[in-house]
Amino acid sequence: MTAIIIVVTLLIGFIAADRVVDFTTESKIASSLEPYGDADVNVEGFPVLTQMASGKLNTVHVTADQAQYENVDFTDVDAKLFDVPTDTSRPIGTVEASAVIPLATIDALATEHASLPSGMSFTTIDGGLYLKGSLLGQDLLISIDPKAESRRVVVSATTIRLGSAEVDIDSIPSFLTSSISDIVIDLDFLPAGLELTDIKATDAGLAISLHGTGVSLG
Repeated sequence: MTAIIIVVTLLIGFIAADRVVDFTTESKIASSLEPYGDADVNVEGFPVLTQMASGKLNTVHVTADQAQYENVDFTDVDAKLFDVPTDTSRPIGTVEASAVIPLATIDALATEHASLPSGMSFTTIDGGLYLKGSLLGQDLLISIDPKAESRRVVVSATTIRLGSAEVDIDSIPSFLTSSISDIVIDLDFLPAGLELTDIKATDAGLAISLHGTGVSLG
């Protein structure tokens, strides 16, 4: 009976110590991410003590309602980091993440990294992405299809709506639509190793999915 009590006591002590290390590690990671925003951090897996001893954490789950990286705003950030080294100078093994780029941020990125037609900005309507503006005193809406291509967003026009009239882009001579065809927004500000894998329009902006290996936030 005494041996059992000793074993149970040691086990409880180990679990308690592991939880302390877990809490401390999560707090340190959250503090290191403060320049990017207020993040919730969860170190997954048990025990954390042995993960720390091995020099890397198996999985770290990071979420944030709002974040900013290289002066670019994101919302609804959800990232799973795998094989996270305790030595922060080394890159993270693998990253799977999703976030939303707000419409205002997309406009700013397009202004900086692409050439939008004068007076036009991005908007979303019923889950579709559009460029909006005015022409001849009527509302102009250009439906566009966003595509993820490595570290850039490519948006191609599909239809043009002027007032109540809608025209398929393919029926218009290309020299008239060149300024709204294949608008490229470079995302080279993203951490090295991360690439876009999917992108879709939402009411809040563009929801993006990201994947990367050997990712460094520095």
